[in-house]
Amino acid sequence: MLVLSRKKNEGILIKGEDGDIRIVVIEADKGKVRLGIEAPRGCTILREELLTEIKEANRESVLHSLEKIKKLLDGRNG
Repeated sequence: MLVLSRKKNEGILIKGEDGDIRIVVIEADKGKVRLGIEAPRGCTILREELLTEIKEANRESVLHSLEKIKKLLDGRNG
């Protein structure tokens, strides 16, 4: 992991084959940092905690579906 210190209006650039990603500090105050992100159109940007929530919801949905399938199969065999 690269760790950098940045001040307001300073940024970093991530060079990529499909275009560059630019991250700029918009504001830093009281333990919070606001970032601006410029990325190529095809690049998806997600908050990490949102991705974790989506993965967990998908996992729960699969488990729920498996339970329904098991009940249907048990009903056929019984």
